[in-house]
Amino acid sequence: MPKVIENVGCPYCGCSCDDVRVTVSDDGKKVLEVENVCAIGHEIFKHGSSEHRIKLPRLRQPDGSMKDISYEEAIEWTAQHLHKAKKPLMYGFGSTNCEGQAAAARVMEEAGGMLDNCATICHGPSFLAIFDNGYPTCTLGEVKNRADVIVYWGSNPAHAHPRHMSRYSIFPRGFFTGKGQKKRTVIVIDPRFTDTANVADIHLQVKQGHDYELFNAFRMVVNGHGADLP
Repeated sequence: MPKVIENVGCPYCGCSCDDVRVTVSDDGKKVLEVENVCAIGHEIFKHGSSEHRIKLPRLRQPDGSMKDISYEEAIEWTAQHLHKAKKPLMYGFGSTNCEGQAAAARVMEEAGGMLDNCATICHGPSFLAIFDNGYPTCTLGEVKNRADVIVYWGSNPAHAHPRHMSRYSIFPRGFFTGKGQKKRTVIVIDPRFTDTANVADIHLQVKQGHDYELFNAFRMVVNGHGADLP
């Protein structure tokens, strides 16, 4: 008989949805149904038992084709190449759990190599700013319970994090935001008119590449220097 598991955590994005309801087969090997997830989360859960999933390591052959090999062969091949490498780089980890990242760090420490991840590209400038100026943070719970102005700058959660707006930012009613969307102002800053912009109160369609100028203008106004704007 199928088993229903309540309050499962979705591993996909930073929304950390923990109210997922998963129905699995009686042998526990196949996900039959997933509830309380977005389209992306649904695919994550269903992909594990997909017949199209790659289940074995694959090694490229001289003719360019890919051949399935055993895990033992893959580990041996990788170890040999890491041993020969002068300065190896291990890149990725966008969807790797904490235990996997820790194991990768131990491997690269032994190999004398470096670790890097996709955030270097999409958040490289953010890291530089953090090093120079620090980084004010808040929890998703604080956003839900306290935020009365929501700014999405260069992001489109309607596609990238579909439940973010319903769980934390625009629509939910928190302790101090009891009227939800009615008492929130939503601002989207994006050169595109996105689905997120479609539900915003204000959409600033900034010219691509001019975010810095707009941010500086905001900073001048907040600091009382709006009259000095060109």
